[in-house]
Amino acid sequence: MKKLLVSLVVLVAVATAAFVVYKKTIGAHVAAALLVPGETLLFVAVPNVPRTALRWPKTGLAQMLAEPEMEKFLEKSRSQPGLMQSLDEKLAQLVRLAPREVFVAVTSIDGPTPKWIAGCAFLGRKKEAVTLLAEPRAVLKAAWPAGKSDLATHGTTEVETFTYGDAVVAEAFQGNWYLVSNDVALLHQTLDAAALPNGAADALGTREVFKKATAPLPADGDTLVFAQLGTLTDRVKSLLVASGQSVDPKQLAELQRMQAVAWGTKLEGAQVRDTIYLLAPGGAAEVALPRNALAFSAAETFLYYGMALPAKIEMPESAGLLGGYLTMLAPMEKALAEKGLKWADLSAAFGPELGVVADWGAEEPAPSALLTVDVRDAAKARAFVDVFTASAPGTPGWGRSEKDGATLFQSPTGAGLLPVSPSLALTGKFLVLGFSPVSVGAALTRLKSGQAGIAQTPAYQGAVKTVGAPTSGFGYLDMKTLIERSYATLRPMLALSLATAGEGEAAFDAGKLPATETISRHFTPSVYSQRVTAEGTLVESSGTLTFNQVLLGAIGGGVAAAMPLIESTLSAGLKLDDDLLSPPPAKPTPAHP
Repeated sequence: MKKLLVSLVVLVAVATAAFVVYKKTIGAHVAAALLVPGETLLFVAVPNVPRTALRWPKTGLAQMLAEPEMEKFLEKSRSQPGLMQSLDEKLAQLVRLAPREVFVAVTSIDGPTPKWIAGCAFLGRKKEAVTLLAEPRAVLKAAWPAGKSDLATHGTTEVETFTYGDAVVAEAFQGNWYLVSNDVALLHQTLDAAALPNGAADALGTREVFKKATAPLPADGDTLVFAQLGTLTDRVKSLLVASGQSVDPKQLAELQRMQAVAWGTKLEGAQVRDTIYLLAPGGAAEVALPRNALAFSAAETFLYYGMALPAKIEMPESAGLLGGYLTMLAPMEKALAEKGLKWADLSAAFGPELGVVADWGAEEPAPSALLTVDVRDAAKARAFVDVFTASAPGTPGWGRSEKDGATLFQSPTGAGLLPVSPSLALTGKFLVLGFSPVSVGAALTRLKSGQAGIAQTPAYQGAVKTVGAPTSGFGYLDMKTLIERSYATLRPMLALSLATAGEGEAAFDAGKLPATETISRHFTPSVYSQRVTAEGTLVESSGTLTFNQVLLGAIGGGVAAAMPLIESTLSAGLKLDDDLLSPPPAKPTPAHP
């Protein structure tokens, strides 16, 4: 019994000592935001790498990648020597280093190059960091063989510098931090802050602008991006003045209200959450977005987006910019003038909301989309639509008909491989644009039923609860439906592309592409909300992929798809006509007798 008690006492003592050492190590850590100067312009950080590493396997993306079918598909690439093997080795080194926090900050844009500093706090041993740094140091010295290496001290800390001309890379270890910068004075300043228990007294993390901008973000987020906008606004103003351009006082005042922007991402179980906050005090709070376009949705609707339209639209008339560049608008403006209207009256006729609704039925080969606009003034809206649908000389006109209190406008059928026949429907409350009379007719039927189909689905109702109430923008994207429709259609072409591409065939097994269900079942809807208050604008998005990530992916995919065309155009020697870059000549003013 005594031996057992002694063993328990020893075990408790060892555990307590280990816990104290662990807490001391974690507690002694000074956060990166308390190291960098208060005037830092851009700050990017992963504040808690171990926590993020624990959260990642629970996300829908990680679970999809862990599927046996996906592993079989990627097995060939992982077994290839070279890049994957090198990545595995680097990952193993990182695990041994045990990073705690990673950051990079730009502190000044004065001078020929921006001043920056980056750092990594780690829980492992210093020699693991030195091992990881060996390769980039060798690459740097190989790129500039005439560069000079020096070793100096700042207090008791060794500072290693590599100088080539006016460029310098300075690095040092301070406590559990590795720091590197292109400015020696900035590195010294940060080393001094890292040596203090609570960091620098005037660090970025102590500034009110930083606290206010990051307050709406999750306190335990996984990534943080912060930017101070005041310096950039002053730089833009100076450039405009130096170039001789006039500065609109209203636009300048709006720019100067924008003090900072912060973006945080958090992994929440299977979901990912993006929160963006633009700190701009002195504005006006907006009313709740009604989301009227939901009335046109159905149970199979996979995309809905609604946005508030400005209360006033300011547009130049044809005698100025519009008529010079877009001569086709001149007849429209003349027709509007005959009805007592101008382009600026668009805001009086339509609003306060614009919506997009897209459906993709299980049996449909492609999605169908609708664009809807609320009607403020039915008479003015009808006048605008009459002008827009009026036929030009020598062209067939739009067909018109009345049905169930709505006026239908049908454009002539287009020619070509993909004939498009836009259709309009104008009611007392909405203007609806579709790409076929069938889709517009179906939308009017849904409107008449009074049931917003998508709003009744559990997926939509659950997604809406994850973000705040919107005032200026709201979006919903059913990723599962989108993947089921698009991937099932593209899967054969993707397999053929991988099988016939040399690099793709070497890295992936085209015959082992995962089934549609294997991918789609891990995706939840993406939802987006934008809210404007008197203090700023808050944007929230959540889902397996957030709206922001989907948008960036779509842009990246579009650029990648367009690259062959861009490269061929550039190689052919594209030259822009100078006339396209110059404003149209002013029309001579007739002399009055």
